[in-house]
Amino acid sequence: NSRAPTPSFGPLPRARTMAPTAFKDIGKLCSDLLSKDYKTGSNSVEVKSKVPNGITFTPKADKTGDKFSGSLAAKSAVPGGADLEVTLKTSGVMSASLEAANMMKGLSLTLDCETPAPGKPGLLSSGKGTLDYKTDALTAKGSYDYYRGDAHAAASSAFKALTFGACADYSVSKSSLSKYAAACQYVAPDFTVCAKLNEALGKPDGMVYAGSYYHKVSPKMQVGTEVSKAAKKDAVSLAFGCQYKLDKDLTVKGKVDADGMLSASYKHKLSNISTLTLATVIDTVHLAESSKHKFGLALNLTP
Repeated sequence: NSRAPTPSFGPLPRARTMAPTAFKDIGKLCSDLLSKDYKTGSNSVEVKSKVPNGITFTPKADKTGDKFSGSLAAKSAVPGGADLEVTLKTSGVMSASLEAANMMKGLSLTLDCETPAPGKPGLLSSGKGTLDYKTDALTAKGSYDYYRGDAHAAASSAFKALTFGACADYSVSKSSLSKYAAACQYVAPDFTVCAKLNEALGKPDGMVYAGSYYHKVSPKMQVGTEVSKAAKKDAVSLAFGCQYKLDKDLTVKGKVDADGMLSASYKHKLSNISTLTLATVIDTVHLAESSKHKFGLALNLTP
């Protein structure tokens, strides 16, 4: 009797390492779910338009109580493959940002500056340079503000589905470390888990532990939970919320936290050029006090 040959399946496939998430974006999915579209206490209108020569103008107006503020931003490509954006605020402050992407493979440079408020001395109040570097295995960022004397560095890397990173802020004027943080994140196809530790040195409650969980239940629904605790306090901060897409143009969100604040938002794409967002925050501990509740409206127009 001849013996059947043993089938060969070859080596098992290895788990693929994902591209590392930038340190500032670790935990961003849950953070955006629990913070975006909940702006209250003010009403705002923003219009974004692009003229034939390629310049994009973005006027924005905000009204908070009896106070009004606004800004006008202009963004355009400049020779050399860079983008220049200049913003003028009604407060009299002007800022500019020049971004040169892909100076080398994976390397970009951003220069930012801002004038001081009227009545304050000096040509500039801030002048910062930022370098971003990205590869398949590493992301790194470094920045320095010449006028404020603040330096920042951050890096992150990935191993399979796990991203880990750290950052630190250093005050050149004080010759001391002012803040540091470390974080790790696990990403699965339908959920993300994140843990963070950060400390602001010199503050009594500077060290804070935080964790978050984001779950994409379906293409229409996402839920998230965020918990944090200061090392020297017994109280634990907790917030959880969800987002549901009723249709392609309408999204509703809800959130509640450990302080009894109930938040809700309604985002409706009215047309191809306009989006309306309504948000409210209700203090469930003081329901009878109308001054504790807040409302906000934002209208975005992009002709």
